[in-house]
Amino acid sequence: MELRAINFVAWLTWLMVGIPSVSWELQHHTLGTPRALEWLAAYVLFIIFYALHDRHRVWSVAAQTVVALGCCFLQPIGFQPILLVIIAGQLGRLPVPVALPWIIAQTIVMSFSLNKGSETLAVVIAFFAFQIFGLLMARIASKEAVARQQLAEANAELRVATELLDMNSRTAERLRIARDLHDLLGHHLAALSINLEVARHLTEGEAREQVEKSQAVTRLLLSDVRDVVSRMREDEPVDLTAAVQSLSDVIKQPALHFELSPGLALKDAAVAQIALRAVQEIVTNSVRHSGARNLWLKLASVDNMLTIDSRDDGCGTDAVRFGNGLRGMRERVEEARGSIEVSSMRGNGFNVAVRLPL
Repeated sequence: MELRAINFVAWLTWLMVGIPSVSWELQHHTLGTPRALEWLAAYVLFIIFYALHDRHRVWSVAAQTVVALGCCFLQPIGFQPILLVIIAGQLGRLPVPVALPWIIAQTIVMSFSLNKGSETLAVVIAFFAFQIFGLLMARIASKEAVARQQLAEANAELRVATELLDMNSRTAERLRIARDLHDLLGHHLAALSINLEVARHLTEGEAREQVEKSQAVTRLLLSDVRDVVSRMREDEPVDLTAAVQSLSDVIKQPALHFELSPGLALKDAAVAQIALRAVQEIVTNSVRHSGARNLWLKLASVDNMLTIDSRDDGCGTDAVRFGNGLRGMRERVEEARGSIEVSSMRGNGFNVAVRLPL
């Protein structure tokens, strides 16, 4: 949203520079002259190079500088130097030792295009100040964007860590209860059953019948306790759908689009943890590296296999490099006898496919 707002302001500024310039040419009946046509070509080239600045940043900014200075020399009215402010805003992503000399150099060259007079120095200083202001605002916005990105990554990691901790806590609690039932209630019932067996041999008649009934109830209760203990020792199904969807609460850019199979509950907690870690790595990589606006995630259970497919609309790359995050995800997936495929192409986003046996 912020990038689109900045682009909108840049386009609007470009139009505000062009409208009075074209009006001036029309008033003086010079729009068809070679000089005016050269200015118009440079003016149009400026916004074309601006549209390319995300993919070819330094090269396109340098081209914008050349054509903006050309506009300053070709158009006699004083609105053309405003284009240099748009350039200064893009220089905010570069180091200050590079950006500041760049602004100084283009300001000096621009000064030669102005009509010499008593106010020339004041005009040059004013446009230089506008450029410095644009540079500082762009640097502040860039730092805030980086901080938001780091916060989103930390929030995603924290959310996944919370989900994993919750899984482990529930498993540990179930195991503790199962042990307590077995060690306390189970042992006491077993002892009671033995005592009732002894009492059955020591009694006769109606009293013996009552002891046998009590012994049968005790055995039934002991069997029920053992069944409960066995079930509690089994892994509790993990609701992977809710865990994955919770990431959308902390990640705003890129926008997350989920396609999840209904009731995607995994009985194997280990596989669920690996899947959740894989989703987290996919999301944080998209936040950190892709520059994408959208990330599509599809999770499904097909033929006793959990499938995770993701794609984004980021810049992509021609050579996929496995960093620590992707390498760790691949190791976890392969330990679970699964597979992972990563593909990308410059301009066509990033794709990840994970397969985990259930």
